[in-house]
Amino acid sequence: MTATEKTILVDDEFQEKIFRNMFINYKTNIVDIRRNNYSLFDINTDILIEQEDLAVIGKVISIVVKHLSKIDFEESN
Repeated sequence: MTATEKTILVDDEFQEKIFRNMFINYKTNIVDIRRNNYSLFDINTDILIEQEDLAVIGKVISIVVKHLSKIDFEESN
């Protein structure tokens, strides 16, 4: 393998099943995404978000949701 080649390793046996919460930090903004026991998600922030930052955070949330939708969640406590 040369220095310019990239190796990507994928663990086919790793299957996400549990998601409780995730924090997205962007500049001074913190967005908290939490999952309850019924596969519903709460998205919260403690501060007001500027319009320009909201566009970026919206894109990040869109990417996160795309990946979360691929997970077959187990019920958690």
